[in-house]
This record gives sequence, structure tokens and C-alpha cells, in this order.
Amino acid sequence: MRRPPFASLLLAVLALPACVSSPPLRPSAPTLSAVADALFESVEREGTGVGVLVVDAATGLPLYARRENARSLPASTMKVVSTSAALSAFGPDYRFHTPVWLEGAQLGNLFLGDLVVEASGDPSLGSWRFPETALACERLADALLARGIRQWHGALQVSQANSGPYDLYGPGWAWDDAASAYSAAPTAFVFRENVVDLTLTRPEGQDCASPLRRPLEVRYTPPIDASSTVVYTDPSAQRAGVGCVRERGTGRTRCVWRAPGGQCPRQASLRVSVDEPQALFTACLEEALRARGIWRVPEAQAQAVPPALLRREPLLDFVSPSLAELVKVTNKESLNLYAERLALRFARERTGNESYAALREAMEKELARRGIPPRLLRSVDGSGLSRYNLATARGMVGVLATSLQEPSASALVDSLPIAGVDGTLANSAFPPELRGLIRAKTGTLSGQKAYVGLAERPHDAEHPRVVFALLLSNLDEQPAYTAGQVFERFAEAMVKLPPR
Repeated sequence: MRRPPFASLLLAVLALPACVSSPPLRPSAPTLSAVADALFESVEREGTGVGVLVVDAATGLPLYARRENARSLPASTMKVVSTSAALSAFGPDYRFHTPVWLEGAQLGNLFLGDLVVEASGDPSLGSWRFPETALACERLADALLARGIRQWHGALQVSQANSGPYDLYGPGWAWDDAASAYSAAPTAFVFRENVVDLTLTRPEGQDCASPLRRPLEVRYTPPIDASSTVVYTDPSAQRAGVGCVRERGTGRTRCVWRAPGGQCPRQASLRVSVDEPQALFTACLEEALRARGIWRVPEAQAQAVPPALLRREPLLDFVSPSLAELVKVTNKESLNLYAERLALRFARERTGNESYAALREAMEKELARRGIPPRLLRSVDGSGLSRYNLATARGMVGVLATSLQEPSASALVDSLPIAGVDGTLANSAFPPELRGLIRAKTGTLSGQKAYVGLAERPHDAEHPRVVFALLLSNLDEQPAYTAGQVFERFAEAMVKLPPR
């Protein structure tokens, strides 16, 4: 019997009653790849650039990738590069030492000579963040008291013999950020993070709607010269607050006090940067000396000291917190000054020089050691403030993945902000069951957002921990999803969903 042709069989199948149909297909379970693709396609349609890579932390196996070789600005995720390099070079227990010497002669309770501080590049000296650094001026004054010194004629000097030259600002930094506390210059000698508290006070009884008949009170704490600070009021502004800019070429700081109509604040305060930490340290020390009854001898009353009596003697050694603690505040709070000083110290260790040219050379060699070429990652500064830095998701993942193989891995991991818990990710909107499972350094510049970190996957025995980088560029001011929302949805998928 001859078989019917294939076309006839097909027509017969199509003619079967509707009741003889195949069972409905079950919807496929969501995966990381599917969810991430849909999410990133939606933001790319708005013109946002996306670069993503997720790899298994133990094996390096790629689990998800999207334009992972696309270059963009890393912003503050560059701090992962600089802090991991410093930890690799010095170890988590390293501490900066800043010695202080007496150079002169002590005649009874009178000291004739200078206090000489040897700059070490310690970013934490005088900082309020640590108990051992906050009372630097008081400790120095107490050391003088312990030597029986009640009178002093001389000056506080800073020696930079062991620190090398430094660049006041990094290449590619925005000049109009110079007065901001987050953009303090990474000088070889740092005191109080090179920032002061600026307080503006209106005269009593002054009507905000009328022109100022008396000048505003401008006060710095610790007290430094305020004569070069100019303040303007702006009652027509839309938002209240104070903003300051350092004028190029003049050394003056120009501040605008915005006080919208109907608001008349009597006082405002903010932190601003200073370029002369030695003057800041001197002002702080003067206060501590006065509080202890140590008074400064005027020039007219100073005595000549016989050369045979001149001595150089150690007085005090300021010791920083451990590098692990410095790295933790650097990454948790995204402290630019700390990142710059750690990167420059790393450059001096590797090249013998402390400059941004040396930093770039040292970082390029360090990245090459980790198998990361310049086309994937270029480090120009330590903090990410520079617009000349360059990064890809592949390059950033490479830094963190190789750091996990270093003896200092735990110190770097502990320094990363925990989503929904602390640092720059404290306010992330993650459900409670995800808290503690995502650690990431964030980075923000105008139109740019970046995240580099680790995600724990407790329900996946095959890939229990992943390393990831998410770089977003050309962000719109009013997107359908904010950068934070994009990260939150992506991170939740990384923790909960199978890769494919």
C-alpha cells in the first residue's frame, strides 16, 4: 500500500479537531541573563551606556556579560584599584609614622627653637574619625608639658624630605571643585583631612530682605585667616545652602549664601578645603598650648642661644591606624583624600617618586601583574575624581577577582559598603533577606554611575559567590529607572536567580 505524500499528512493534521491539541507550555523560570537583558535593554533605549560582567569568584567563569569591554569613567570605583594596590604592597597591618622633633635648646622651662614635623603622607593625622588621631594637637602640647616646657619661642615647621614632591591637585580634576571638602588637595603633609569648618553668621537684627549694612561674620575652626574669603548672599536662589569656589589665580575663596525669599537663616556652616595644612596644624596647636598655660615668647624677648647648646631630639611619633582601618573608611565613605594619599604612597614605594606621573606608571605595572592591560583599565589618580581615568567592566572585575587571591583579601572585602547596611549603600532599597549578601564600591560623576563588588548566592552550591561590575554612562537627568534602581534590580537577580 502506497503511503500518502508528506503534504497530505500535514493537511490531515491541520484538519484535526481543536480538542486534539497539545498541552499548554509552562512559562520558563526567570534567570539572571533574562532579567538582566530586559533591564539593560530598557535603559539602553533611553541612551544610557551599559557595561556589565559577572564571574564566579572562585573560578573566574563568566556567568553574565554585556558590553563588558566598553570603556567609561569608573568614578569612585577607582578606589578599589588604589586600595587593593596599597594592601598588596604594604599589608593590612601597615601604619604611617609621623615623627616630631625638637630643634633648638631648652633653658629651664623655656624652649628656643622649632618643632619639626616629618611629613609621612598619613591622611588621618588630626582626623576626627579615629580616637588615636583626633587629639593630635593635645598630644603634642602634652609632650611639651612633659618635657617641662612652659614657654616657647620658635615655629612649627614641616619637613617633606621623606615624602618627595607632590601635586596639589590630580590631573583631570574639576577646578571648581577645589574648595569642596571632598576635593581637598592630597598634600604630602595632611592635617585634619585638609578641611576646616566654615561658619557664616548674620548680624543681629539684620533684615534679610534689605542690603547688608554690616558684614557677615566669617569664622573658621580651627581659626585661620578669613580675610581672603568673600561671601555673597543670594535671596533669589531656589534652594537654601552655602556653596564655595576657590578663585583661580587669586587664592581667594568665594562663597554664595543662598537664602530664598521668606527664609532668613542667621547661621550656616559647611566644611571647605585648605591648601596649607601647616597653617591649620599651627592654629590647632596654638589653641592646645593656651589651654595648658604654655605661652609664646615674643620676638623682642627671645634670647640668643649658644651654638653648643643646640640639639635635635625626638619629641613624639604620631602613628596612624592600621592600613586595613584606613582602607575601610576610604571605601565605605568614599574618601577621596585617603585614596589619593594611599595611591601616591604606593607610587613612591614602587618607583621612588611621589607624583601623578609615577602613580600612573606604578599602577600600570601593578595591573599588568594582574593580567589587566591598559585598554581595559587606566588609572590616572587614586580616587576617581579625574576625568582621564578609563575603565571597563572586565578590567574592574579583574582587579577585585585577583585581589581575592591576595593575603589581604579579607581587608579589602571588609572595606566594601554593604547594601542596605552601611557606607554609600546604606540607603539602598533591598529587602531584609538580601542584607549582608551584596558588597560594592560605588562611583558617581556627572552622568556616570558605577558599582564594583561581590554578591553571595546562598542557594547556589555551584556558584556561591560572584564578582561583578556594572558601569552606567550618559545617564539622563530624569530616567525611567534611576541608577540606584537599576543596580538594586540587577543585584537582587544576581543573588536569587540561576545564571541561565
